[in-house]
Amino acid sequence: MTEVVTEPTAPALPVEAGSGSRHVYHRQIRFADIDAHGHVNNARFLEYLEDARIDLYLGFAGALREDSDGLPSVGFVIVRHEVAYRKPLKFRDRAVRIESWVTKVSWASCELAGEVRSADEVFLEARSTAAPVDPDTGKPRRFTVPERAFLEGYLI
Repeated sequence: MTEVVTEPTAPALPVEAGSGSRHVYHRQIRFADIDAHGHVNNARFLEYLEDARIDLYLGFAGALREDSDGLPSVGFVIVRHEVAYRKPLKFRDRAVRIESWVTKVSWASCELAGEVRSADEVFLEARSTAAPVDPDTGKPRRFTVPERAFLEGYLI
C-alpha cells in the first residue's frame, strides 16, 4: 500500500526561514514501521525523511498543488539518496526528530542532509540530491528565485 502524505503526520517546530538553521519535524513511530527484528524497517526511514521534506516544502508552498493527473506534487524529485544507518530504532512512545538542512544549492539541484534522532542518539544520517521538475510534464526545470531563496534559508 502506498501512502500519500498530504499533510504532516505530526506538528513541526517552527523554524525561522533564512536563519541557516535546521528544519525540525517530529514523527511518531507506528507499529507498522517495525520489522521482524523489532526495529524500524530501513525502508520506513526513507518515508520519515520524505515526510520531513514535504513538511519543509509546505513551509514554502503552503499547500501541495496537483499535477496533471490530479496527484499531489511538490515540483522536485529525489535523484540520489545516501543513507547511513547508525543505530537500530525500536518502537517507542515518543516521536523521533527528523532534522533537515540544505548543504548546497544550484539552479538545477540542491543537496539535502538529514538525521533521524532522539535528543541524544542518531539513528540515521542521510544525504539526498533533489532536482526541480515541472509537475505537469515531469521534465527538468530550474529552481525559481523564490525557491532558491527559501532553500538558502536552510543552508548550513
